[in-house]
Amino acid sequence: MKLYEIANDYVALMQAIENDEIPEDCIADTLEAIKGEIEIKADNIACLLKNTEAEIKAFKEEENRLAERRKVKERALDSLKTYLSDMLIRTNVLNVETARNRISFRKSEAVEVDEKFLKWAIENRNDLLSFKEPTANKAEIKKALKGGQTLEGVKLVTNQNIQIK
Repeated sequence: MKLYEIANDYVALMQAIENDEIPEDCIADTLEAIKGEIEIKADNIACLLKNTEAEIKAFKEEENRLAERRKVKERALDSLKTYLSDMLIRTNVLNVETARNRISFRKSEAVEVDEKFLKWAIENRNDLLSFKEPTANKAEIKKALKGGQTLEGVKLVTNQNIQIK
């Protein structure tokens, strides 16, 4: 039997008890039996939840480990590229062609921005700037609400969150 079926049976039993459809000598045993089934199912689901949480944690740890390995490889790649580029430019060898590789340089343009520009642009030309969309700071909003402030468009709700340890 599935947990939702047991829960439906429990609700039906409670309604039957309220309507005096079940003899009083049967109520305690029936309630205890249904409660026992609910506890067994809940325990099994809690074990499944713990197992899934452990798998998720292992996945995250592996992702972090792989991300760190990737970052090390990226730094080594950047360092090696910079080394090759610097040495070729230093020796004025700007084209290399072998059976396996062709190395050359191309010109590119990039804009470098410093703090002076940002200050100037804020005062004079904010069309040269991009702005992120604002987001609500929920921690500060919660503090304000708990401090007795009234804020438009927000409310503090209390949820029931299951804990499994």
